[in-house]
Amino acid sequence: MKRLSFRPTMAALMIQLYSEEPVFQLPGTLMDTVVKIDNLFTAWRYRHALMVHRMLGTKIGTGGSSGHDYLRVAADRSRIFGDFFNISSYLIPDEIVPELPEEVRSNLTFAMDRIAGSPPPLV
Repeated sequence: MKRLSFRPTMAALMIQLYSEEPVFQLPGTLMDTVVKIDNLFTAWRYRHALMVHRMLGTKIGTGGSSGHDYLRVAADRSRIFGDFFNISSYLIPDEIVPELPEEVRSNLTFAMDRIAGSPPPLV
């Protein structure tokens, strides 16, 4: 699994911390969705490992793998979006999340809003 570098990790953390900002709602939904998909894949891998154990026991797997043990370990280790899954480790309670400075908030608009020349939304 490839890990996110520092900047994307900080961006994901900002999206989670300030998810009430309109510009972060869609990226936050996307992050939640890929974590759900990852959970579904992991659950499928785990159920598959259990089925293999039930059907074959501890016999050697196809291709010479260790069978059930290999599948169980693979289910534990093969999270695709593990960094998004673990981002909650860095979250802080909402009541101590600092307010965004106005200059930052005014830059958090959609690109089409800036192109059209409309003023940034008032929050």
